[in-house]
Formats: sequence, structure tokens, C-alpha cells
Amino acid sequence: VPARFTVLGSGSGGNASYLETEQTRLLIDAGLSGRQIRLRLAQLGRSPETLDGILLTHEHADHTQGLKALCAKLKIPVYCNRLTADEMRFKMETKLEICQFVTGEPFEIGDVVVENFPVPHDAQDPVGFHVKTADGGIGMLTDLGQATRLV
Repeated sequence: VPARFTVLGSGSGGNASYLETEQTRLLIDAGLSGRQIRLRLAQLGRSPETLDGILLTHEHADHTQGLKALCAKLKIPVYCNRLTADEMRFKMETKLEICQFVTGEPFEIGDVVVENFPVPHDAQDPVGFHVKTADGGIGMLTDLGQATRLV
């Protein structure tokens, strides 16, 4: 089964994308309301209950708005770096199941390898992602102030 990537929403109203491989289902950012994420996943025949994790690029509301609704009951692991995790713990009333990564160091979730890299943006420690699947890779970059040499 080839990897499937779908943008659920993009822009100042909220950012969220869905990635599915044979073994792994991920959200990249959760900036739509929990209700909207649920509805848009349902249009794909999927539900938040099957998610293996949520990757966060940074802590701004247009990337995190749906976390509380999704994670309060479902306990979906949230993958983010230390500074983003600190901001989320400060902002959220709901305790998140945070899986902290080090910016620039790859990590695995199921059958994917997630590479991350710093991007210039007015957030604590914003990152972009390159997710490697058996079929290749998918790059995800949002809120890029300017292209850096790394990007």
C-alpha cells in the first residue's frame, strides 16, 4: 500500500495534514478545531482514534488548536522539541503525552523515519519535517519567513 498524504487545512485559519503508511498514521500539526480534524479525517474514511502521533512544527495556535480536544480523551502522543513542549505545557490545561525530540536528530514512529530541521519563524524552536517512508519521502514546511541555506 503506497503512502498517502493529505492536507486537511492550510493557512491562518489552521494547519493540519495527514500521513498514512502501511503501519503508521500521523497528523502533522493540529491547527484546526478537534471537530474539523475529526470531520476531515472522516472524509478520508479515517478517525483520530487510529492516529499513532501528532508531529508539531511549532506552538502557534494555527498549528495546535485541536490538540486539547484530540488528546484529552485519546492520549495521542505529541512529538515536538523541548522548547515547543515547554510552551505547550504552559499553554495547555490538558496534560499532553509529549514525546520530545532533539531538533536536527531523526526519530522513528512505526515504519517511518522523521527527520526535522530548524526553520526561521517567530516561534520558540520551529521545525520542518522530512518523513521517510518505504515509498520515498514527504517534506513538510510551514510558516517559512525566508529560505535558509539548509532549506
